[in-house]
Amino acid sequence: MALSFRRWGARQLVLSWLAYWVALVLIGLGPALLAIWRVTGLPEGRGSVSANIGDGRAQLTVIREGTTIWSGSMGVTPLLLLVVGPPLALWIVWLLTRPKREPAAPSVHSSGSANATR
Repeated sequence: MALSFRRWGARQLVLSWLAYWVALVLIGLGPALLAIWRVTGLPEGRGSVSANIGDGRAQLTVIREGTTIWSGSMGVTPLLLLVVGPPLALWIVWLLTRPKREPAAPSVHSSGSANATR
């Protein structure tokens, strides 16, 4: 079955965005989420999670008992392009492939209505 954007409604478009973002989080942050889950179950003071944005970079670090078990960083611009770019491109393609709407025909009003002037 071929992918046809002409048949997509707004609902399918939004659902495709959501699916993309869920896959992005699971693939891109899957190991980090697992490390965070492990650290949050530790007694207080045994682990920490920090997230920072500065100097044009986003950074996430997970520490367990003084040892970094996961660390990752990415430039803010590439991160924004990764999050927003594909859904925006999909929306543009969706708009360009939509069937053209015919202009609405002018409606004909009856001159015998109660509001007609005499």
